[in-house]
Amino acid sequence: MNMFHRFKRTKAAKALLVFLLFIVLIGLVLFTPWGNRILSPLIEKSLSAGFSTSMSVREFSLTPKRFYLMAQDGYGNTLSTQGGVSLLTLRLYAHYRLECLIPKGMNPISSPFKTDGAISGGIAAMNIRGDANIVGGKIYYNGELRRFRLSNIELTFDSLDYQTLMHLLQYPSDTNTTLSGMVELKGFDRRDITGAIHLATLTKHFNPTPIMEDDNTTFSLRELLADEFGRVKAFKTNITIDASFEHAGVLEQLAGVALAGELTLKGKLQGDEKLLKLKATSNVAQSDTKFTLIISDLEPSSITFDLRAGDVEQTFHLFDLPSPIRGKITAYTELNTTQGFCDISIQDAQTLPTILKEHYNLTQPPLRFSADLNINMDDQGVHYRTAFTSDLTRMAIDGTTTHAQMLQELLKTLR
Repeated sequence: MNMFHRFKRTKAAKALLVFLLFIVLIGLVLFTPWGNRILSPLIEKSLSAGFSTSMSVREFSLTPKRFYLMAQDGYGNTLSTQGGVSLLTLRLYAHYRLECLIPKGMNPISSPFKTDGAISGGIAAMNIRGDANIVGGKIYYNGELRRFRLSNIELTFDSLDYQTLMHLLQYPSDTNTTLSGMVELKGFDRRDITGAIHLATLTKHFNPTPIMEDDNTTFSLRELLADEFGRVKAFKTNITIDASFEHAGVLEQLAGVALAGELTLKGKLQGDEKLLKLKATSNVAQSDTKFTLIISDLEPSSITFDLRAGDVEQTFHLFDLPSPIRGKITAYTELNTTQGFCDISIQDAQTLPTILKEHYNLTQPPLRFSADLNINMDDQGVHYRTAFTSDLTRMAIDGTTTHAQMLQELLKTLR
């Protein structure tokens, strides 16, 4: 007993008493109705900052083991969550639901959506999984946070409305195309991103829309990856891409040219913030095609396009043009920011008089021919060199000539 009385007078006893009083105070503040009312304004402030819009807490309760929260923005969009929390282990187990039926307030995509799921884990690792009804389709997601930083993410999406997606990106589109696929990426926290992306579209209806002029504000890889100070931290990436489009026309706004026909693409994006390479293959126009895009310092710097033994009619169709000829085509192109060239060879070709008359206002009999076209581009302009051999006549243009002159000579030969 004497030891107990002596202990009460020590600094350790006083510190223990202060700690116990602090725990009691925390309990009174956190876990009582009175304490919950004090915390509600703090939660409103945090939610308003997180969603960048004014939020109000409709219901909130917190006990040593359970919690419940329902909050709304000024437009009626609702966030609700409930579950269990352990203050000793700092672990959370909760279900959540987000209903954003009004494209304002805390709705980040300006399109109605609903999502619900579950959160589990603690500071070291937290898992977020759920599903969402969004842009006419369904998304299933599973992500992992490590120390509140994104580490891994898996997305599976089905029948998303492509036209709505394009409108959200402020591009015109007139199609009933649906987009499905899968994204599986990991290593965000290590800035060593690996994984795979699979995309597929289905199209029953498509109408071309006027191509938007690029005003240099649509997309920038540097802006996408930079922090709030405009700095890009070092990273590495190795991502496999597998995409198929039933109607390539859905890419018209992104490619900047009219497109049509089927298109498949398989490739890899590899590199770092200093040099990225996208290497891909495709069977476009029944060809063996290879494509390489070099991105230096997060800006496209060069493109190489190698198409071998392609079908001429399907090549014209890819660019949404009626084909006036049939045959085989081989093309090789290299372009960079200042110059480039393109070599095109058409072999065993035959003209189609009906198409020439209807779409190109040219009248001539069926003609079998082969042709080679070399195009050089630099700061002085575009120059052509052409060789044309047919079963009626021969034509050769040596040296370089202008675009207009080349076409005049070619049309004279065809007539």
